[in-house]
Amino acid sequence: MTVTIFWLSLGILTLIFLIILLIFYIFYRREIKVKTESTAKVMGEVVAFDSKNQLLISLPEVEYQVEGERYQKTFTYAYFRETSSKSRQTNVFDRTYVLGAGKNLDLRMIFPIGSPMTVFYNPSKPQIGFVERYAGLVGFYKIGMILTVGIYLGLVCILALLG
Repeated sequence: MTVTIFWLSLGILTLIFLIILLIFYIFYRREIKVKTESTAKVMGEVVAFDSKNQLLISLPEVEYQVEGERYQKTFTYAYFRETSSKSRQTNVFDRTYVLGAGKNLDLRMIFPIGSPMTVFYNPSKPQIGFVERYAGLVGFYKIGMILTVGIYLGLVCILALLG
């Protein structure tokens, strides 16, 4: 009886962790594809600001044109980090936006409407790409996959010891 429960528990645990691993892998592959296949570049122009992120930071919306078609991309950050210190972000192109008690980056001043920005895009799918530098979450998804496998193996070992 306990052997059946062990195998049933192991099967359910395996299925759950395979689904989680698959989700991380799909997002990881999508990010890698954006990063590696965005090989063409064009100059775009800031046309608006988007503040639909977790800290309501105004991010430049850049419009660019490829073969007569117009597209828009937002200049993004991989992470937004709040800090209580007076630390100051010096590089606007860092992948992390630091929001501290000190002076924060004012992207509306740095990239006013009408200012040029470089857009890297996928030549076969121009709507896929990024502005100025890649700020995706490849590392986050890779760590998620590693942790998922590690936790799964740990739980299998515990289950084996209990069974």
